[in-house]
Amino acid sequence: MFIQFLINGLSIGSVYALISIGYNLVYGILGLLNFAHGDTYTVGCFVVMTLIVMKQNIFLAILCGVLVGYIMNTIVERVAYRAVRFSGRITPSISAVGIAYIMRNLTMKIWGPETYSFNIGLRVSQIEFGNSIFGILQVYIFIIAISFMLLIGFLLKRTKLGQSIIAISQSIPTSALMGVPVNRTISMVYGIGGALGVIGGILFCTYYQSIYWGMGFMLGTMKAWISAVLGGIGSLKGAVIGALALGLTESLVGGYVSTLYRDAFVWGVFMIFILIRPQGLFPGEISEKI
Repeated sequence: MFIQFLINGLSIGSVYALISIGYNLVYGILGLLNFAHGDTYTVGCFVVMTLIVMKQNIFLAILCGVLVGYIMNTIVERVAYRAVRFSGRITPSISAVGIAYIMRNLTMKIWGPETYSFNIGLRVSQIEFGNSIFGILQVYIFIIAISFMLLIGFLLKRTKLGQSIIAISQSIPTSALMGVPVNRTISMVYGIGGALGVIGGILFCTYYQSIYWGMGFMLGTMKAWISAVLGGIGSLKGAVIGALALGLTESLVGGYVSTLYRDAFVWGVFMIFILIRPQGLFPGEISEKI
């Protein structure tokens, strides 16, 4: 049974990691939290679901959903964040919460409050390993999520855009003086975060075979935020490790204790951890790269 809970925990934890990376990319550059992140990728996932229902090609549907997440997050950055970028932290936070509520309510208005079935066609057969039985779907989700995390790591370390992101995270005024296109780079960071969020949301919806209008708040604002804090705000490595730890904790508690008290137990562990180490496991590493 332990192997089964381990695979399940790594699968859902890797989904949390993809979404948490979007938070940490933005925070690592601006020191601000994008509270609209969850609602942005929720719209992208609903676009995917709608296209699938309309019998469109599954890959085209996913591509359209990812593009919607990218474009919407860049629009959110331009409309809600850019004008108040240097206004401290309270003003951008208020703007972020406002745009998040607007998007959440528009999502409910367009698609309704119902919970819908979600299926992109991945196999759901099972694998037996000793006394454990786990789905091949969980393995697919884990592999896909890890692949995208490695891709983001490559982007930051080996590309010109990645170097621009790291430069801006160290100093926006200095980067501008050195010729780095600050506004365009920041907009692309928001877009990449939105695209990753949609991919993570699609995997999450595939894992639970369902989608609903409020999942952005639960999955993004709550679970991914916990992952980011556990790992250390601003640290991409911390986001991944914190998310995997959260997924494993949820799976093991649900399997060995009770699914009824799973969230309460996880929040209890989270509260104890931040009291002992409030800076997280790897605080602010994004600004210290190269």
